[in-house]
Order: sequence, then structure tokens, then C-alpha cells
Amino acid sequence: MADVDRLLEEADKQLNQFEYEDAYEKFSDLLEEDLEDEKLVARAHFGKAEAALGINEVEIEDILDDYEKAIELDDNPFYRQAAAGFCIDIGKFEQAEKHYRKAAELDPDNEQHYLSDLAVGYRYKAPIMMEEYVEQAGEDIILRKSLNYMLEALDIDKEKAKELLG
Repeated sequence: MADVDRLLEEADKQLNQFEYEDAYEKFSDLLEEDLEDEKLVARAHFGKAEAALGINEVEIEDILDDYEKAIELDDNPFYRQAAAGFCIDIGKFEQAEKHYRKAAELDPDNEQHYLSDLAVGYRYKAPIMMEEYVEQAGEDIILRKSLNYMLEALDIDKEKAKELLG
């Protein structure tokens, strides 16, 4: 177990120092070990996904796979928020919403934080990812959906927002 702890510490250090390829390799090596602790396996999958973000050659689906495996083994808001942010970046908005909402459920004290991340991420990434669709339908649909997320984050309904803005 000491070797595993040392390998994990080295991988985390490399990730924090932006040495993505070395960190990715170490997290991958960790996953080849016979680890019995599911949280440790989850941490290795999560670290591998995070390191992969800095490596162009890693396929998007592989990164998403590692996030999902980490969440499956240790469902926590930190992993969910990271996976959601990645989903926003790659245009998987429904999956991002699922992760942000689950993070909010797991961490209700910070629900508004997760929902506002969703609102802002959707507002600025959706027009880029759905460029052709936006040209056809206009940006209002995206703005409306983003605004609804933000109202939810602020815990006010449309009528109250109109009253406040009126």
C-alpha cells in the first residue's frame, strides 16, 4: 500500500505542476494495481481524467469515461462539478445539467453555486457548440434557458424577477 500511496502522491504532484502526461501515466499505472479501496480507484480515475485535459491525444470519450467511473465509485459533488464543466465544454449540455443537479443534491448548501455554473456555462458555450442551430432559431432560446437556470440558482420565479426588474 505504501507504493500505491507514493504513486498517488507523485501523480497528484505532477498534475498540480501541469505535468499532464506524467500524471496521466501515473494515474493509469495506479489503475493497473489491484486496488481494493473504491475511493482510491475513483480518485485515480478522476486524476486520470483531469490529467487528460492537458493532453490533446486523449479522446473525449475516454476522458468522459474516467469521470463517469470516478463518480460511479465515489459520487461526490467535486467529481460531479468537474464532469459537468467538461460536459459543458464538449457540448453535452443535458449530461452537464444532470451532473450539476446531482452535485446540488449532494451538497445542498452550495446548490446556487452549481446552478449558476450551469447557467453561465450554458449561456456562453451553447451558442458556440450549436452555431448552426443558433443561426436558425436565434439566440433567444439559449438565453431563455440560461436565464431560467440562473433564476433557479437565485431561488426566484419569473414573476418575482419581472417585479424586481420592472
